[in-house]
Amino acid sequence: MIWKNTVVVIAAAAVVSTLVAAPPSLTIYSAQRENNYSSEGHGFGVVRETIPLTLQAGENDMLCPRVSPFLDPASVMLHDPTGRADFRILQQKFNDNVLTEHAMLERYEGQAIPFQVSEGGKNREVMGKIIRAGYWDRSRNSVDQTSDPIIEIDGRIVFKLPGTAIFPKLSDTEILKPELRWKIGTSKAIKTDAELVYMTDGLGWQTDYNAIMAEDGKISQFVGWITLENETGLRFEKSQVNLIAGNVKRIRGGLARSNASAAAERVIVTGSNIPTAEQARYHGPSVQRLTFDEYHEYTLPAAVTLSDRELTQVELVRATNVNATRSFVYDGSNISVTSMDYAQLESSFGTDSNSKVGIISEFKNDSNNQLGVPLPQGIVHFYKSDAEGRLQFSGDSSIENTPKDEMVRAVTGYAFDLVGERRQTEYRVNEDDRTADESFEIKIRNHRKDATNVRVWEHPNRWRQWEITAKSQPYKKVDQNSFEFVVSVPPDQETKLTYTIRYSQLPRARGE
Repeated sequence: MIWKNTVVVIAAAAVVSTLVAAPPSLTIYSAQRENNYSSEGHGFGVVRETIPLTLQAGENDMLCPRVSPFLDPASVMLHDPTGRADFRILQQKFNDNVLTEHAMLERYEGQAIPFQVSEGGKNREVMGKIIRAGYWDRSRNSVDQTSDPIIEIDGRIVFKLPGTAIFPKLSDTEILKPELRWKIGTSKAIKTDAELVYMTDGLGWQTDYNAIMAEDGKISQFVGWITLENETGLRFEKSQVNLIAGNVKRIRGGLARSNASAAAERVIVTGSNIPTAEQARYHGPSVQRLTFDEYHEYTLPAAVTLSDRELTQVELVRATNVNATRSFVYDGSNISVTSMDYAQLESSFGTDSNSKVGIISEFKNDSNNQLGVPLPQGIVHFYKSDAEGRLQFSGDSSIENTPKDEMVRAVTGYAFDLVGERRQTEYRVNEDDRTADESFEIKIRNHRKDATNVRVWEHPNRWRQWEITAKSQPYKKVDQNSFEFVVSVPPDQETKLTYTIRYSQLPRARGE
């Protein structure tokens, strides 16, 4: 990184010096933002660079020619980390209105300029009058043309540029790349290594996991990858990278990014906290995991170069022979669990149903299960061997941030040969007793060749006070918002269960 320092002293000439910064360090966040834009999949980063500053007493004008065009100017800090150097930023200016071909076309709108045209391997120039430069979508990270320019050549009109536009010489005031300028004041001459810190969009990361399922439902291999994304317009050479996992609140304008032209490079770094037999023969560095505030911080063990518009992948975790259970679950209700601020007493509430029986894999994220590490939210890609021993994709599932010692529950798809049916058979409300009774009948049909156990999940969504008053078979209360039946369905047959739930202590209507 190159820095120019122009020192301004009363009755003295300007002095220009060239400064070289050390490699940067990055902290990359993957978080939701509080704004009107969709932030799914978007992150941001904190860039830290060490800058050798040489300041003279008085006011010093400084230009930083290498900053992200997506930096948040309000987040910029320049300070001496030792606290010994006393200086202040008196004024800061950030300009990302860089010169583009479209800006030059607008500038010469109504005038004729030469265009270089290639024909038959030869170049020639034609004069064209810019009738309209064209209208463009000016988002912060892209410039997408929404209407064509209009050029007049020899009295005829074309709706595109006839060739490469040739413009007059640029003035010295043109901005060729984003600029950050400071006016820095100090009472005495200072020479120190300052730290520049700023937040920027265009950096992000996500986690993907690959899991190979065995026939018994266990996971024979589980590998997690961190994917780093850089679309800042900068290349970060040999940077120390930290990642923050968790829902970090940020209030900021949105940034939409495209991955269409991103290239992928995979960097293999062992990251398991519990080595497998294969890992025991490899003594490479591992991803370090720490806590930061109420989040988890991951430090990559080696410096990484992040080129612009490139995806870089680093291994986060690896485990073998993970004990897991694979089961079929029928969650027939089409409503999600709601907060019980008021009772839902409409007779049709919660009676809509679906027929899909989910395929669920569950495993505990603990050290006894070869894991026991904080797993950032991401997508688990499941694979399973087919009859010929080839790995075939068997489903994706999103997981939330999962602390150690918690369960991971992954829904990978829906069973083809299992069908559920759910219907309300009775509903009545007793206003005097402030109770409501509701009955359901649930059927599971099995078109498989073997007997199958299906877990039936139900949710008491009408009110917080509830109990099961009648049932055709045992159930288990999972939590305040769910309970479960387990039914065995013989091949090519149907199994039916029924139950009645009573809601009590219902709130009285307003005004009573």
